[in-house]
Amino acid sequence: MSGHVLVLGALGGVGQAVAEEFHRQGWEVSGLVRKGRAGELPDWIWPVEAELQDAEAVAKAVSSPVDVVFDGLNAPYHRWAELAEPLYAAALAIAERLEALHLFPGNVYGFGEGMPDRLTPDLVAAPTSEKGKIRVAIERSFAEAAKAGRVRTCILRAGDFFGPTISGQSWLSAFIATKAAEGLIRSRGPKDVPHAWAYLPDLARAFVQLAEQRDRLGAFEVFHFEGHTASISDIAAAAGLAHQRPMRVRRVPAFVFTLMGLVNPVIRASHEMAYLWRVPHRLVDRRLEAVAGPLAATPLPKALASIQV
Repeated sequence: MSGHVLVLGALGGVGQAVAEEFHRQGWEVSGLVRKGRAGELPDWIWPVEAELQDAEAVAKAVSSPVDVVFDGLNAPYHRWAELAEPLYAAALAIAERLEALHLFPGNVYGFGEGMPDRLTPDLVAAPTSEKGKIRVAIERSFAEAAKAGRVRTCILRAGDFFGPTISGQSWLSAFIATKAAEGLIRSRGPKDVPHAWAYLPDLARAFVQLAEQRDRLGAFEVFHFEGHTASISDIAAAAGLAHQRPMRVRRVPAFVFTLMGLVNPVIRASHEMAYLWRVPHRLVDRRLEAVAGPLAATPLPKALASIQV
């Protein structure tokens, strides 16, 4: 079952990967952009030039009825407190106005520093960071809108994103593997702690598969994308295969990030999430494949070989 998807954030790394997969699977793809930026979209994306906060203008600008709205928006990391909730409220309003299924990429922030090593969709939120509390509030607003019959939402939670469309924007490509070609993997925490990762092309395919099963979904659904569970040691081993050379791991002391944060607001904003490198965690969900079908699983060495650093 194909259809028409409107991608919010189509010029961003996540939105781009998801838009490409919808297109590959035969969907009509539209992308919301500000006026004057339509030329930055590929030819196969129909440009929807309107302001994000004006759902009525967005509805008038789309070319045909929309079945799915993919929410690929993201506030600057250091400005979540002021921008994140209004941003996602606007996305929800667009999905409601278009009477479309709202697809949202979630993360693990809401489980907090005391999270167990196996994260299932029914796990109760227990955020310990400001960003975690913001994420929980956003997901709660989606659930409330669904309960009120306003708009259906499907959340697919995943680990740290990485992939060719977000080179330089993920921990892997911006820090951990920047020197992989020289045989060095850098670590922000202990090297043997299991960590959740999501290779974007695989995650994008899962979103498309869920969209194709939209008639089977309830008003509010939460799934977990297992992706890759890999420690820094595992990353080093996979990078060694990808680059065909031995890898050594170097842990960067915490004080280095503190010093970097003095001049870099994004690094400073990431400090409260540093526990993710100390606390083992993996995403688990048997139901996702039962609903969406078999999932793509690119081997980690091949996935790492695709990213540019």
